[in-house]
Amino acid sequence: MLKTLYSRLALTLFLLLCAVGVLFIQLIGHSATMYQQEVVQKLNRELADHIVDEYSLIQGRQINREALDQLFHHLMVINPSIELYLLDEQGLVLGYSAPEGKVKRAQVALEPIRQFMESNAPYPLEGDDPRNLAGQKAFSVAPIFDGEQTQGYLYIILGGEQFDHVMAMLGQSYILDSSLQVFLIALAVALIGGLLVFAVLTRRLRQLGNIMRQYGNGQQQDDATLRYPRRSNDEIDRLGQQFNAMADRISEHVGELKRVDSLRREMVANISHDLRTPLTTLRGYLETLDLKHDQLTEQEQRQYLQTALSHSKRLGIMVEELFELARLDSCESVIYAEPFSMCELVQDVAQKYQLRAQERSISLEASLNPETPPVYGDIAMMQRVLENLLENGLRHTPAGGAVRIRVDVDSGNVVVQVADTGCGIPEEDIPHVFERFYQRDSSHYDADNAGLGLAIVWRILELHGSAIQVHSKPQQGTIFLFRLPL
Repeated sequence: MLKTLYSRLALTLFLLLCAVGVLFIQLIGHSATMYQQEVVQKLNRELADHIVDEYSLIQGRQINREALDQLFHHLMVINPSIELYLLDEQGLVLGYSAPEGKVKRAQVALEPIRQFMESNAPYPLEGDDPRNLAGQKAFSVAPIFDGEQTQGYLYIILGGEQFDHVMAMLGQSYILDSSLQVFLIALAVALIGGLLVFAVLTRRLRQLGNIMRQYGNGQQQDDATLRYPRRSNDEIDRLGQQFNAMADRISEHVGELKRVDSLRREMVANISHDLRTPLTTLRGYLETLDLKHDQLTEQEQRQYLQTALSHSKRLGIMVEELFELARLDSCESVIYAEPFSMCELVQDVAQKYQLRAQERSISLEASLNPETPPVYGDIAMMQRVLENLLENGLRHTPAGGAVRIRVDVDSGNVVVQVADTGCGIPEEDIPHVFERFYQRDSSHYDADNAGLGLAIVWRILELHGSAIQVHSKPQQGTIFLFRLPL
């Protein structure tokens, strides 16, 4: 029942209104009583003074019984709600206008009497009620003098037992009942209004909760209906916008995971295919050598062995590149980084491939800017980048062509460019050249190429915070370009 925020708010409002109602009724009752006593006490403040001036209640320290009885008789006829008490100077009760056995106090405290006789006394001021050992009531009092000496006090309780009975009857009157009913109706209206307001305020929370529940139940995560619409800029709206941002990130990550999983499946399929082909061929030639060793000529045996070695070499290159790519994928940053000269590194790598280029009748040229400052990175990784780019250029450049490598400085970066005059890359294939196991010409079998060289280049440059660009035109050549900060 109390599992929702709305039900808890409704219960809290109900209990709060009940508490306010009880407190308000008690406060109104207490305030009305105090106000009544204040009015009565102010109106009858000089009542005791007038009576003392009119009647000689104490003469020669003796009670004037005749005057006292006469006074009690007159006041009982005129105003039976008040009670008169004759006190001595210590507050002892000497006489009273009450039946025998009603008076329970033998003495009245004098401190309220002294406060009453001061001109700045606060109202209502309550004194001891002789008929109630624990009660206090509004009163009027006047000192009785014999000459200049106080002989006692005339102490008047302004709201006696009859007054209490009348007030109790008024408490059950129609007016008070009607007022209480009006107050209860007002509380009920306030409760209903509060519930409606809470319903409006929590409606957006319920909407956000429904969106979250539908999103968590696995509905289409990129569905626009599963996003919280922005209406204002309060706390609920900011919470909804945070959910939208979280949902977008989750959807993005889920899409990335799907893409990675698809790439993984494709990579496994490519690895299986690329491993199975040379392994099958290698096994076939070796089995042929084993079964027909006596029937094959020496030249055929040598040819079969060279073919088996070629496929074995291809397997070795593929396994080596796979391990290298796996190692690069496990890295989050470059570990062994140091400043080095890119020109010197390019010159060393170019000399290493010079002989291979000459064997293929390809011109290998290096253009180096001598003013190129050092760069910061892993020199072994950058050497692998240059080697893979040169191997790629030499592999796709026909005899008589050229491969050029250039190092220059541009806008605070060292720019490395590897260009060839080979067959080029069709425009639709350019976005895929850095994918793993990608070979543009699938019909051409190359034992020295496993389709991982450019993927390794991409990953190494990514670890160095750089990216590689490709510019190519079919039958005109290809340019690979990357930048490293000084």
